Amino acid sequence: MRTATGIHLILFDIDGTLVDSDEFDSELYVAAVRKVLGIEIGDDWSAYRNVTDGGILDEIIDNAGLTDGRPGVHSEVKAVFAGMVSEYLEERGGRLPEIEGAGTFLAELESLPEVSVALATGGWEETARMKLRAAGLDRYSLPLASGSDALTRVEIMQIAENRALGGQTARRRTYFGDGIWDKQASEQLGYDFIAIGDKVQHHARYPNFRYKRTILAHLLPGAD
Repeated sequence: MRTATGIHLILFDIDGTLVDSDEFDSELYVAAVRKVLGIEIGDDWSAYRNVTDGGILDEIIDNAGLTDGRPGVHSEVKAVFAGMVSEYLEERGGRLPEIEGAGTFLAELESLPEVSVALATGGWEETARMKLRAAGLDRYSLPLASGSDALTRVEIMQIAENRALGGQTARRRTYFGDGIWDKQASEQLGYDFIAIGDKVQHHARYPNFRYKRTILAHLLPGAD
């Protein structure tokens, strides 16, 4: 039986980390904001305080002086965005590519008794689950915290941690992400960080999960 003091908690972002969805996701988010608010925004998410679907929208609302209608704007943009993502996936047979090796890597982690795995994404839950399903990664039924739970990535990671551990304490915590905001949130919470892709300069960075054995050696030194 797994002991509380022996748990290594490993969290994953979704877009650009597990699922190859970054490009269309950004385009559709910009389009949804344009359709609902008539506002043109750029997709340099690093310009926003909180790089989550809700956090970006909240800042747009503040900047546009639409604070009185905040809940309605959130609801409408989320619904329009979800509809666009659903249509995009339907046009492609409901399939999305995973980041290479992601499914095999998750399966490997799930087989390790001292590891607890969960998802912590800044995307809204509805679209996050659509993308996981389209990439065939929903079969793992992992605890999930999302931009539907909180506006900041730090809070989302904390919620994911609570859902994964159920009140236990992890001896080590690691977050996999592809954005500088993932790295910053990890530093704020004291997580080890592993970058996937080429967007973040970091000492532990891998192009994808085809480097499974190397990544596992980094995560679990001496495990073999």
